[in-house]
Amino acid sequence: MTELVSRRQALACAGATLLAYVGVIHEVVGATLYPDGPLFFGGTVGWHAAGLGLLATGVALAAATLGVVRLPVVALALALGAAGAVAVAGEAWVHGGFHLFAFTMVVAGLGVALAAREVPHV
Repeated sequence: MTELVSRRQALACAGATLLAYVGVIHEVVGATLYPDGPLFFGGTVGWHAAGLGLLATGVALAAATLGVVRLPVVALALALGAAGAVAVAGEAWVHGGFHLFAFTMVVAGLGVALAAREVPHV
């Protein structure tokens, strides 16, 4: 790949990296911060599937924004942002709190979707 990366590609890749990072955080400290979290995912298998799935999807989105693979970047990013919005709303409703990492998913998902929609190959 000898082409220069556009600003939009760089922004979309940065957002995808944030999504992958939230997956890492989910796996490393998520159950410590939210001890009842695995119950909302149907147990530890669902909990880890969500964290590792987000990590893998974030890496795949980063690769897609750079033209390494072809994926529906905008649709995937919006879906992940929507999932984050559900978690933000659920945390606010159930515990009256603010879920920073889920909010990061919302912002990163929207950022990827907005930046990637102008990238020709995505």
